[in-house]
Amino acid sequence: MKVIVFDDVLVRRAREYEVPSLELKFFAHADDAVDVVGRERPDVVLMDYAMDSHASGEDAIRALRAAFPRGGAKIVAISSDERSNERMLAAGADDAVQKTHVKGYLSRLSKLK
Repeated sequence: MKVIVFDDVLVRRAREYEVPSLELKFFAHADDAVDVVGRERPDVVLMDYAMDSHASGEDAIRALRAAFPRGGAKIVAISSDERSNERMLAAGADDAVQKTHVKGYLSRLSKLK
């Protein structure tokens, strides 16, 4: 299963999130999320809200939904802030996970394969 993670903090700790049977790729910003997702064709996209970029996670999710209607990659909001996760859900994310639970979420994904 291929998972793309857009998060400027987690990209610096990518090794901590490695899970057997998952192909993980980390990106520090979401400005080019549509291009990355189009090129990589992931099964799941994890999207943080606030990154060192022009586009917020909310903006990126809207752009992804416009470019790839539902039925493509599952988009999961991963903010530490509950309101930010709610905003990304409203923008089209399929699910939301507190950032402190990302490793557990990835572990569960690996068992679905």
